[in-house]
Amino acid sequence: MKIILLRHGKPGVPVFGKLRACEFHQWIETFNLAPLDPNSKPSTELVTIAKHCDTIVCSDLRRSIDSAKVLGIKDIHCIDTVFREFELPHAQFPSPKLPPGVWPVLYRILWFMGYAPNCESFTLAKQRAASAANILQNKAESNKTVLFVGHSLLNSFIGKKLVSQGWQGSIGLFNKHWEISVFEYLKS
Repeated sequence: MKIILLRHGKPGVPVFGKLRACEFHQWIETFNLAPLDPNSKPSTELVTIAKHCDTIVCSDLRRSIDSAKVLGIKDIHCIDTVFREFELPHAQFPSPKLPPGVWPVLYRILWFMGYAPNCESFTLAKQRAASAANILQNKAESNKTVLFVGHSLLNSFIGKKLVSQGWQGSIGLFNKHWEISVFEYLKS
């Protein structure tokens, strides 16, 4: 049995100027709806790996589904919100205008510390990642090789859960688009 975790291709997010905290939610919405950057292409090796997978799983976010299509996948077997990236909080408070890339870092740090207005808590997100890992494991038991076209942080937490359940593989941070990690379950 094999589970391949793949981070989606790079979204083609339009350039935003500096944003206040209260405007960051608009950036998140734009990011979630953005098509892939046409220059973000998977390697030919990755396309070959995807074609040999028995089951394809995606989140319901556009960047996940579009990445599967760029890989040449015509039949996605499961699309579900449980496989969405961990949400970022957003709030209405007075703030200076900052570059859009600063807000995700600040909000993610605050989120890890328990700040979660307008999104699921870190605790609930970890539980969702565990559920996602269990779903992928069940699919691998009946379908041999599963490819999950997922997201950076969620993939890392799914990987940790798989390793804790006896799967062999490397747990990464999935910092790069089109990055993969392969997990195998070797029966004794």
